[in-house]
Amino acid sequence: MEIKKQHILEAASELFLEKGYTSTSMQDVAEGCNVSKATLYKFFQSKESLGIMGMFYLTGQMTERVEKVVSAGNMAPRDILRESIIIRMERCADRNRFIDELLFSLPQDQRENYLPAINKSRFDIFELFSGIIMKAFGLENETIASELTLNLNGLIKEITFIAGETILELDERKTADFIIDSLEAIMEKRRNKKSLMTEEQLTALRKAFCDEGKMLRSVLRKKRLMGSLRGTLDDYEKNGRTLSLQEAEAIIGELKQLEESEEV
Repeated sequence: MEIKKQHILEAASELFLEKGYTSTSMQDVAEGCNVSKATLYKFFQSKESLGIMGMFYLTGQMTERVEKVVSAGNMAPRDILRESIIIRMERCADRNRFIDELLFSLPQDQRENYLPAINKSRFDIFELFSGIIMKAFGLENETIASELTLNLNGLIKEITFIAGETILELDERKTADFIIDSLEAIMEKRRNKKSLMTEEQLTALRKAFCDEGKMLRSVLRKKRLMGSLRGTLDDYEKNGRTLSLQEAEAIIGELKQLEESEEV
């Protein structure tokens, strides 16, 4: 079951990147996965649910690739930064378009529910690249690395946007070198100047995102349990399996425990 769900997630994510979230229907996803829509809805109760999972899947895949480069230990720190930038730039404009369309399509309450998790994911990427930048430039001060990461994010966003909109083909290594040279120039210009953020502010920022992430885990778990509950009840209605009722009862028990833990 998990293999099929993974296959659906991979295929759907690729369609969202190629066609955009708005232009991709659940029928498109079902055909792309070679499954029925009924099977699709068994794993994902709505297009919004599939879109959210697809978004986290894509950012997770990118982050995992960068972490593998970092942990391999066979490159110089600057080469690690270069390769990490190249990985992050791959289909960056498509990812951003997909996420923007997805968030815009969500009802206000759902958007507010998921934004903390999305922000936490973005901050995790920020922290990952901040650490890479520290090693690449031999920095000891985290606040300076954070400043450079802000500039890195802006450069990647604008470069990938321009390249995507104008169908401009840029040499990935030359582009990464341009970004690294720009960061180095900014670092030299900012030398001996007061940092934009203090260490205390950076610590408070980390705590805020960590707390939001913890709060969101219960929301995401509740969504998953509700989807599973619908699936088991649908199975009982269609096939009359008494085992489905037992599974539904167990899921309801988990939901009750989750609700009780939130009230404490």
